[in-house]
Amino acid sequence: MKVLIVAGLPDCVIEETYDKYIGVDRGSLFLIKQGIQVDLAVGDFDSVDQKEYERIVQDTKALIKLPAEKDETDLEVALDYVLEHFSKAELTIMGALGGRLDHLLTNVFLVQRPKYQSLAPHITLFDQQNLVRYLLPGKHQLPKIERYKYIGFVQMGSEDTLAIEGAKYPLKPEENFSPIYASNEFTSSQMTVSLERGMVMVIYSGDGRKF
Repeated sequence: MKVLIVAGLPDCVIEETYDKYIGVDRGSLFLIKQGIQVDLAVGDFDSVDQKEYERIVQDTKALIKLPAEKDETDLEVALDYVLEHFSKAELTIMGALGGRLDHLLTNVFLVQRPKYQSLAPHITLFDQQNLVRYLLPGKHQLPKIERYKYIGFVQMGSEDTLAIEGAKYPLKPEENFSPIYASNEFTSSQMTVSLERGMVMVIYSGDGRKF
């Protein structure tokens, strides 16, 4: 199963079809305006006016209305729903990488929370310029994606066990010198990445030009 979560207002288009569509706050309105049937709308909906909210209520199969003051973000509630109902789904999240920096950092590091770690290898976040995925311990083959020239790695509890092979800048575990490695590149159609513990965030990036 493939699930799409649209959080906020994405800066890119939906290029694939999904089995379930979830809108987070204004992301619900984005999906509706694309002519897509929203399976679930989640949020406090403080980013839409009353008329837009009424349209969301009318054109959505199910809705979770949240209070403005809460401990969890709207996206966390959406992830909780996915974890409960579609825990094995491939999950794509749009609209979570732009805008406020505090929101961006919260979104990309959500998978460090124990309850979301099982979702981590099945999550992809993307926007116009970046695509983010997560690796758990083991050996992984990463495919080259033509629209993204660069690839970066952020170690999250991997304790310098990261190894990179088949890249412009290979890395051995004993040579780790930083928690973050940016601006690496593919030398062929794939590269091999391995780690022994924790998690690694993989960031595919373009150079800022429109795709």
